[in-house]
Amino acid sequence: MSRAGSAVVAGLRTRPGALSGARGTFAARELREARGTAALRTLYGVVRGPGSACLRRVVKRVICRLEGGEMRSATLRRIMQRHHGVEVGAHSYGCFDPVRFPRGTRVGRYVSVGPDVVAYRRNHPLDRLSLHPYFYNPRHGAADAADVATAALNIGADAWLGAHAIILPGCRRIGRGAVVAAGAVVTRDVPDYALVAGNPARVIRFRFDADAIGAAEHSQWWLAPPEEAVRRFDMSAPWARPASGSPAEECR
Repeated sequence: MSRAGSAVVAGLRTRPGALSGARGTFAARELREARGTAALRTLYGVVRGPGSACLRRVVKRVICRLEGGEMRSATLRRIMQRHHGVEVGAHSYGCFDPVRFPRGTRVGRYVSVGPDVVAYRRNHPLDRLSLHPYFYNPRHGAADAADVATAALNIGADAWLGAHAIILPGCRRIGRGAVVAAGAVVTRDVPDYALVAGNPARVIRFRFDADAIGAAEHSQWWLAPPEEAVRRFDMSAPWARPASGSPAEECR
């Protein structure tokens, strides 16, 4: 085991045992649900027609203010799951837009999403006579069924998606603790703890060496509320030196 990895494991042994439990174990006490938000949820669900998108944005802003922002809002998560089929874990932010994160997206806990990140879940059918959605999307009137597959997307806990990144249908999973650099175009799955950048995005390096990754996985820190995590782990110091390559700041 490397010196950095040994230090990490030794650090784990001096703290309380690894966390365990199903995803969402602590959610009830981690999230906030303000009085009156049930009425706002209902309003969000019933608005239709011209101006409804604008009104829904206003409703979400009010909910954010009442519940302390996206990271801790229980009501925003209920809305995304019930009305848009998007599941968002506790403490994640930047992903409460059903246009940019469509149905079938699952966002883990502590995920950081920068401005204007977009996840596209369908390609145009390259093997057909026409590429136009008239002929594969029944909403436009010419097709009988939506017969172009929609890809699900699973974003692992503590991932960071930089500003203006684009996630294409070939990517179905962004790994736990992964970093997608600003402006990257992601066409395939991103491994856990990998830093990817470019068009198409490729792995630049991993955040930690194999020993430190194993120690991070063993800790399961992301299952804990923030207050619990800072008691068990030192969140203000480097976990370990990067495996190789340049500092992460270059991908901001």
